Amino acid sequence: MTAIKVGLVGIGAQMKENLLPSLLQMPDVRIIAACDTDRARVTEIHRFVPGIPVKDSVVDLLKDIHVDALVMAGPPQMHREAALLAMQRGVAAFVEKPPCSTLAELEELVDVANRHGVVTGVGMNFKFAKPIRQLREMTTSREFGDTLFVQINHYANKPRTPLWGLDSSLRSFLLAQAIHTIDLAVTFGRGELIDVRPRVQRHSDGLIVNGDLTFSSGVTASLLSGTTFPYFEFQMKVVSSTSTMVELDNLWNMTVHEPEHGTNVTGVAKRWRGTWQPGPLDSGYERSGYYGELLAFFDAVRARGCFEADYASLLPTYRVIEAICQEETESAFEGLSLRSQSRSEHTAIAL
Repeated sequence: MTAIKVGLVGIGAQMKENLLPSLLQMPDVRIIAACDTDRARVTEIHRFVPGIPVKDSVVDLLKDIHVDALVMAGPPQMHREAALLAMQRGVAAFVEKPPCSTLAELEELVDVANRHGVVTGVGMNFKFAKPIRQLREMTTSREFGDTLFVQINHYANKPRTPLWGLDSSLRSFLLAQAIHTIDLAVTFGRGELIDVRPRVQRHSDGLIVNGDLTFSSGVTASLLSGTTFPYFEFQMKVVSSTSTMVELDNLWNMTVHEPEHGTNVTGVAKRWRGTWQPGPLDSGYERSGYYGELLAFFDAVRARGCFEADYASLLPTYRVIEAICQEETESAFEGLSLRSQSRSEHTAIAL
C-alpha cells in the first residue's frame, strides 16, 4: 500500500499531545513536512520526526513540498484559511475542531471541497471514542429498538472569556466544547434536523445553555451545557421504543436499564450483563478517539470516499450553534426593550 504523505500545520499542544502521537502509530502514513509561524515551535517536530523540512507558512509548504493531506491544529481562522489553500490545490484537509467560526464560513468550506473533489475531516474525537462507538453499536441493534430520545449533559467551567479573537464568550464555548455535545445529538438523531429550541442564561461571566432538538427520524434530543458548573462532567442517555435506556457516564461507564431484568442481546452473538466500561488495555489515543478519527480519515483519502466527520457533516451542528447565538442576541434585545418600556411607564406614572 502506498504511504500517504502528510504535512502538519500548527505544532502546538493539541498537535504534540494527541494528533502527532496518533499519527506516529499509523501504518502507511509518512509525515514529510511541518509548518508553524513560530520557528522555535515548528523545529520541535524534529524531536519526533528528524530531518523533515519545516516552513513558517502554509503557502510555502504547499508550494515546495508535495503532500497528499494536511493535518492542522490551531485557531479556527487558521483552520479555514489553510484548508482553503489546501483544497484549492487538491490536497485533503483534516483540521482540529472547530474548522471555522460561523455557519457561513463552513458553507464556504463545503462548497470548495465539493468543487475540488477533496476529502475533508474535522477532529471530532468524541464521536470516535471507544465508549461512543460501543454505544452506537448497541443503539442500532434490532433488540434495542428505535431510538426515541437522547439526553446529553455536558458540564464545564470554561471558557468564560472569548477565544481566538472572537467577540462572544458564548460562541467561543460552543465552538471549543459544546460542539462535541451538539454533534453527538445530531449523530444519534439519525435524521434531518428540523427544529431547534435554544435557551441561554447568563450569570456574571458564566453561561448555562439548554437546547431541544427535533429530527425527521422522530428522535428528540435535550442538551444541557455551559460554563457555570464547578467541574467537567459528561453524561448521556439514550431511550428506545422497547423502554430500554443506555446511560454513559463521563465517556467511561455504560449501564443498560431494561424494563425487565433479563439478558437481551445487544451485540453480535453477545449477551449484555447490564454494565460496560473499557478494558484495562483500552487506554490512550484509541479510547479517546484521536487514533480512530485519523485512521478513518486516511482510509477515506485512499479510497477517495467520504469521511464520516467531514465538513458537510457539521452543517447541522453549526446551524444549532447559530440558533443558540441568535437566541442570546434576541433575548438581550427583548430584555432591553422591556427595561426601556418599564422606565417609560414609570416616568408616565410619576408625571
